[in-house]
Amino acid sequence: MKFEHLLSPMKVGNKVYRNRIVSAPMAFGLIVQNPEAREFTYRKLESGAAGGNGCVIVGETDVNFKDAVRIPGFRPFDFAKPEEDMETFNAVAEYAKRIKRHGAIALAELVHCGKEKVPFGPDQEAIGPVECVNSAGVHVRAMNKDDMDRIANDFAVAATYMQKCGFDGILVHGGHGFIFTQYLSPLMNTRTDEYGGSLENRAKFPLQIIKAIREAVGPDFLFELRIDGTDHQPGGITPEETGQFVQWAEPYLTSVHVTCGIYEESVKSGTESSMFHPHGLNIEQAAIVKKYTKLPVGAVGGINSPEMCEEAIASGKIDFAILGRQMLADPQFANKCIAGEEKYIRRCLRCYKCFPGSPEEGYDDLPFTSEELALYVGHCTINPLAHLPFDPDALPDAKKSAKVLVIGGGPAGMQAAISACDRGHKVTLVEKGDKLGGLLYFTDVDIDKPDLRNFKNVLVAEVERRDIDVRFHTEATPEFVKEFGADAVIIATGSVPSCPPIKGIEHAHQAMEVYDGTIEPGKKVVMIGGGLVGCETGLFLQKTGHEVTVVEMLDRIANESFGMYREALVWEMEKCNVASMAKTKCLEIEPDGVTVENADGVQKIPADTVLFALGMKSVNYDALKEAAGDAEVFVIGDAIKPGKVDQATRSAYLAAVDIAK
Repeated sequence: MKFEHLLSPMKVGNKVYRNRIVSAPMAFGLIVQNPEAREFTYRKLESGAAGGNGCVIVGETDVNFKDAVRIPGFRPFDFAKPEEDMETFNAVAEYAKRIKRHGAIALAELVHCGKEKVPFGPDQEAIGPVECVNSAGVHVRAMNKDDMDRIANDFAVAATYMQKCGFDGILVHGGHGFIFTQYLSPLMNTRTDEYGGSLENRAKFPLQIIKAIREAVGPDFLFELRIDGTDHQPGGITPEETGQFVQWAEPYLTSVHVTCGIYEESVKSGTESSMFHPHGLNIEQAAIVKKYTKLPVGAVGGINSPEMCEEAIASGKIDFAILGRQMLADPQFANKCIAGEEKYIRRCLRCYKCFPGSPEEGYDDLPFTSEELALYVGHCTINPLAHLPFDPDALPDAKKSAKVLVIGGGPAGMQAAISACDRGHKVTLVEKGDKLGGLLYFTDVDIDKPDLRNFKNVLVAEVERRDIDVRFHTEATPEFVKEFGADAVIIATGSVPSCPPIKGIEHAHQAMEVYDGTIEPGKKVVMIGGGLVGCETGLFLQKTGHEVTVVEMLDRIANESFGMYREALVWEMEKCNVASMAKTKCLEIEPDGVTVENADGVQKIPADTVLFALGMKSVNYDALKEAAGDAEVFVIGDAIKPGKVDQATRSAYLAAVDIAK
């Protein structure tokens, strides 16, 4: 067996995990109070269990509705009296039922966010170890002994609630700057009483919670703890201190999940790592914690390959791997490892499509309210089945096996061909070039996009292993389409760069030309256009030895992005010293530079090479659509409008399932 260690069973408490693959907490546990959210949320959690995982964890459930809940919109109830709200109880219990029926261990995550609380009503407040003002500008009251006793009891009662719901155990979120970290970190906990100062004092309240839970649930219920190996803050918690704390807590726990970072600096501290963080960024911290305990220790964070999991377990650094966003990208991860089909795993891009950040974290540019975000969480750029409003396994068969013509071999065309073939149709994919991939060809060169390159290669491999007739060097002219006589035509002709009417544009090159070898940029590069393409290409050039200045007319660069991804990109550009000029208009491009105008007046920026990234436009497909005649016609991907990969994959899948419906 190739992944001998990863796929071996593991004893945790009195249970046996069938392998070392654990699905990290997903979804907000109480979102299933909303009947409209139930089915797609259940599918999200159930898919990892059906995909072969050893354990699946339901996402955060706040232990009270006074000072713990951090997302609005949930209906308050008393965890001690489940009979008073049996609708919620039954909805939560359904998670456990669906996870366990596939042979996976089912856990529920319990959370108290402490000082990170944003009050949503008059009866709510934020409390923490010390009085302060949190990152959202909310006054935080310092907790007293009565608060601590109450909250420890809240955790215990919520744990027994989950026990009654049929879960095998609970995971307490003790990391990410929530209540455990706030007490354990000397940076956050500056109390001068018996709960501050030494690590032993700082650990008292977290240990009180842990002991209360174990006493309430008895000896046989799984009790796992997610904890920061480090909070990545100067003067914060260290892996060695975390290890010592785990040693004290060991008699009450059954395993430890090592994470990192703090909620109010999620991107920079790595709580949700970006593509600019290393993969498996918490494995080394977990290895240190593991030295202090006999409990099984796992790591979460940027892990998307079975090879990394296998090496880390085989070398003794961790006992199990915890996969979060990867379970949305490909919930069949474990089954593909078992079947020896790891080359077909869709590896998470860490693009933040599934969770772009929240207003409570200070992201004020999100196109969501907090309530909308809770319903949105779980979409995926590369998995079109993620967060569907319907059950793909319940789709009726197509009425007939149709003759399908897919025009264009980019990501949309490839996904459409794959999905249509899987639906039983006879598929022909035509591509006017000599290879598949479309605009994703740039990933073969870009140093920050290995996971997107993998996705492109997976799509190619998935096409190749199916009975799909791929025809290269074939342009789908209207005459070709008429002669082909398809039952269904899927138009995935994509988009091309726009060429703006700027004086001297003939002295510039389109940004994407740096990836295909058309040009060799000089040392000093000016990028006209600071959207995503301009910023990401500029960052690539900066990292490969050029000096880049990005010029953008709008108030900020990467404006079409938002939340965590935009923060990650801009932060990386700043770290790499990419110069950017927002609110700046390009007046003229000359052979030796660019003349621009902004609030400081008119100036010339010297350049050896000028590039532009000023938008894309869809390739006109009207003649192809007309030539299709009576065939079903579907337009997908950038042919609809220039967009991102998520639009390509989702529109492609939906078109494929609509053929001969």
